[in-house]
Amino acid sequence: MSTPGNVQTERYQLFQRAGSTKWQVRFSIKGQGQFKRSLDTDDQREAERRADAIWYEATYRAKQGLTAKTHAFESVAEAYIAQILREVERGERRADQGKSEPAVIRRYFIGYFGQKSIDAVTETDLERYAEWRRTYWTEGPSKLITHIEYERDGHRLRRPVRRSAPSLSRQRGESVVLRALLRWASRQGYLKTPPDISIKARRSPDNRRPSFEPHEFAKLEAVSLSRLVDPIMDGTGEEVRASDRRSWRIKRLDDHTRRDRTVLHAYVMIGAFSGLRPTEMYNLTWGDVLGYRAGRKKSVDDRDIRLQVRGKGKSGKAIPQKAAIPWFDTLWMLFERSLGREPADADPVFASEQGKRITSVANGFTELVRAAGLERDHRGIKRTPYSLRHFYISEQLANGAEVLDVARNCRTSLAIVRRHGKLTP
Repeated sequence: MSTPGNVQTERYQLFQRAGSTKWQVRFSIKGQGQFKRSLDTDDQREAERRADAIWYEATYRAKQGLTAKTHAFESVAEAYIAQILREVERGERRADQGKSEPAVIRRYFIGYFGQKSIDAVTETDLERYAEWRRTYWTEGPSKLITHIEYERDGHRLRRPVRRSAPSLSRQRGESVVLRALLRWASRQGYLKTPPDISIKARRSPDNRRPSFEPHEFAKLEAVSLSRLVDPIMDGTGEEVRASDRRSWRIKRLDDHTRRDRTVLHAYVMIGAFSGLRPTEMYNLTWGDVLGYRAGRKKSVDDRDIRLQVRGKGKSGKAIPQKAAIPWFDTLWMLFERSLGREPADADPVFASEQGKRITSVANGFTELVRAAGLERDHRGIKRTPYSLRHFYISEQLANGAEVLDVARNCRTSLAIVRRHGKLTP
């Protein structure tokens, strides 16, 4: 039965809206509701041909357990992001994943696949994506971007763009996120079988975070200590002249700078003699330094402390070496002097003058290694606070410690210890 502008068949209905000659199709799929789509033609015969194709595709998808309607990669990715945020809110994911993963998905995955139907993404597409991603900041879409804006502790900050291909670990990490997105899409019925993500994360030149050789660390320690005392003791300052006739006067250290440098030195010594990751150091509270209060009045040789650490989504215990213990005493003393009381268990070990948790020493560390002439290792790679952890691992192995013991104390795998300790399997 049909009327002008309205054709009813057993499968679907063709109709034209008032004032339009373009045909549209409407039909229902059991369990998925009603579907309506424009056919973009005013010829009835052509409209019927297109409607047949749409109906057959929709019913085939439904029989395969898929959604009858195809979905753009972008819309599915945004639905996955919404799922991530719900899981973060329920405590099923770490809070940092609610920031980092949506950023990766929107910048790279949606940036490349966009409106492409998600069930049309093939292994070939993924290979092409991998190459596009490697050149994203050097030759690709963001080669002209100079800064990235981000938020930290409620403040909008900017950092310069790094003009380089992503590291091997970053390529692998992003592949994990992409694989999780496609598997979720499959479970939701957006595609039948996720394409195999066999993106070959190409190994970049050796750019592991560098360590320190023993003589280099001795120099770092000496320079750090020298920066805690005044270069001019009489308070008047000393005039310094350069070869180009410029001159300036060395000033006394102010108390604020001296305190910051003391905290940094304590950070260096504890990091180098405990093997803690930077995040684990920042997260330390005095309640995490097990046995510290009970042994404060004892000599260093008679004290035994354990560190209860958290970071990188992991937790565990670490045993620092004796060389680290006096610097816990220094941080305790600085807290007492600034706040007029002993630290409580919930107070951070690395604290500002106001007792707030210090969340980064990166700038101060860079200034220190630069002053010591140790900013880069022999490969030209810049040293970071993480280098202290690798120094600890290398020194433990060089002095005969068992690889398994080092791995346990550092809460990492044997493979990582061997790699950073420069051992063969």
